[in-house]
Amino acid sequence: MLLCRTRNAVFKPSISFILCLYSSSSSNKNPNFTNPKTLSSKSLQPTSSSPSIQRLSPQTTLYSLLTDLVSCPTDTDSTIENVLDCYKGELTSNLVLRVLMSYNHLGRSKTLKFFSWAGTQMGFQFDDTVIEYMVDFFGRRKLFDDIKCLFMTVVAHKGKVSSKALSICIRFLGREGRINEALSLFEEMESVFGCKPDNLVCNNVLYVLCKKQSSVEMIELALSIFHKIESPDTYSCSNMIVGLCRLGRLEAALEIFRKMDKVGVHPTRSAVNILIGELCLMSSKEGFVEKVRVMNTRRPYSILVPNMGGNRGAIQPAIEVFFAVVNSGLLPGTFVVIKLMSELCRLGDTGEALKVLRIVEEKKLTCVQEGYSIVMKALCDHRRAEEAGNLFGRMLDIGLKPKLIVYNSVISMLCKLGDLDNATGVFEIMSKNRCLPDSLTYIALIHAHGEFKNWKVAYDLLIEMLSFGWIPHFHTSNLVDSLLREHDQLDLCIKLERKLENQKLHKLCKEGQLDAAYEKVKSMLEKGIHLSAYARDSFEHEFQKCGKLTIAHQLLENTQRVDEPQEINRT
Repeated sequence: MLLCRTRNAVFKPSISFILCLYSSSSSNKNPNFTNPKTLSSKSLQPTSSSPSIQRLSPQTTLYSLLTDLVSCPTDTDSTIENVLDCYKGELTSNLVLRVLMSYNHLGRSKTLKFFSWAGTQMGFQFDDTVIEYMVDFFGRRKLFDDIKCLFMTVVAHKGKVSSKALSICIRFLGREGRINEALSLFEEMESVFGCKPDNLVCNNVLYVLCKKQSSVEMIELALSIFHKIESPDTYSCSNMIVGLCRLGRLEAALEIFRKMDKVGVHPTRSAVNILIGELCLMSSKEGFVEKVRVMNTRRPYSILVPNMGGNRGAIQPAIEVFFAVVNSGLLPGTFVVIKLMSELCRLGDTGEALKVLRIVEEKKLTCVQEGYSIVMKALCDHRRAEEAGNLFGRMLDIGLKPKLIVYNSVISMLCKLGDLDNATGVFEIMSKNRCLPDSLTYIALIHAHGEFKNWKVAYDLLIEMLSFGWIPHFHTSNLVDSLLREHDQLDLCIKLERKLENQKLHKLCKEGQLDAAYEKVKSMLEKGIHLSAYARDSFEHEFQKCGKLTIAHQLLENTQRVDEPQEINRT
């Protein structure tokens, strides 16, 4: 066992708190208490002008007590004790709790002094709610030594420490990383405090072990505690699922999840997110080695081949978990849903991805737009034109605006299938919806029209592409140039070459590559290519910024001697 067995934990309570607790040896026990009620704003309002203390109502007593405490100076403890002496006979757990809940009016110092005085007067025989409130008060301020001192004082006065108070302390200790102290307190519950751990205590211990200290030893200890719980609830199982997933023990986590599903206990959303996310991550991991038998030789042999497709066996449990939690009314996080659909599409299981997408659309999740984009791209990559067309029409019908990646995927798929009419129609829809194309859009259309020898459409698309400032790849420009020469369009070839060279020069100037821009102008002049106005201005502007305008002018003077385009040797 890893439980810390040091009974005397290393707690150092503050000196002021100890002095307040043990300053008086007398104690007036009052066993008849009423259950504390929530402090309301009406209870702080005065009900009469100045009645005697014996005839005051509980609300007026609270108001009078708070008034005296607020007006009392905090120089010495004796001053506060003198003020509070007249309220000895009125002390109840309910009154003490209401005063403690007025911390914002009293301040920290007076609140602690009042509690120590009230505890001395009542022999620390408070209701559970008072002790629980003070444990939470100390825990939020990280006064863990004072919590231990409070527990020991209550036990010394034969008081009762509830399991909820202990669970609050355990949780605060876990948040601060004081794992050994939290485990020590958990082990001492029955022996020191006579309190049997309930689900709340066990849940907080599992929270400490699984979420704050995920190690092999701590998870084994958490499992031993988990198996001792008679009826594990949502938080018990969820804490274990999170801890097991962090250590990569997904089979054990799935086993707990399936048991929960059988008994009708549902996990928390964070546990579901981690479980589905880890299963998708395992599915996407590469590097698994498979043994493949080569049979098409005279002597068959086996080779080891890396499985670049990932671990497909892990995605099926992820789908199982997703549909199980959706049927129970719980929805995973949007980032997990996107990760699940992305992994399904990567593995080619677009059918399951479509089912997930339908649930996303039905539940109106915010990731519906991104989900459509992922599934559409997968369908287009696998050239499933009919399903992609239906889904694309569905996007337009429900008012979604497809992103550029969707348009490019559809256009590219249709161009590869040779369906130029529909590809052109999608391109027109793209323009109507004000979605600007990119170079990939034009390249796909240019090559598709090039395959069908549509030289005019291919040329117009390339010129339009250059007007946007995008420089096509060599194969694209060469394809159009070949089509133009094939159809004796030499004038258009010259115009295209000039447009392309000027665009390259403009790009070099824009990027600040002066040496390359200088060489480009020199090469253009040697070929007899006339510089356009925007390319010349860009060239002069960049050289002027660097103080080399004279060099640019010397080179540009040669442009005056360049012949007209129609006089260039077209061979």
